[in-house]
Amino acid sequence: METYVYALDLSLNSTGVCIFSNDGKFVKAFTIDTKSENETKLKLQIIGNELKKIAKEYAPEILVIEQGFTRYNQSTQMIFRVHGLVNYLFAEYEQTYYPASSVKKIVGGKGNMTKEEIYWVIKEKYPKIKLQNYDESDAFSVGLTFFIKSGVIK
Repeated sequence: METYVYALDLSLNSTGVCIFSNDGKFVKAFTIDTKSENETKLKLQIIGNELKKIAKEYAPEILVIEQGFTRYNQSTQMIFRVHGLVNYLFAEYEQTYYPASSVKKIVGGKGNMTKEEIYWVIKEKYPKIKLQNYDESDAFSVGLTFFIKSGVIK
């Protein structure tokens, strides 16, 4: 059975997901959008259900996740609930975390780039890859970081 690498930019409102083959080839990008829901438990259910559904089609082997960071206490607490959900759902698989600044430095050359700047770096380097938003480009960047660090992509 073929297995895949999941690259995730986790968020309670808009989670970016990119699926790659084990040899670093891009397969699919999508966003789990929960902005229309008001209750946190419903947002978490949607995220969990979507990830479980995609796991049936694309069997995961490794999850590569942008590391959470503390900015505003309330929003930080909420995003870590999403991390906990993903850690639980995919506990049997390897999970690798990268700090956002490391991802930005490896992919874009500077650790303090904005989401917009990273998006345009990806668009320029990979013009055939269609990414709908900054969450998907962040997820793509996390995946690239994994494959660059592991020597699969130069």
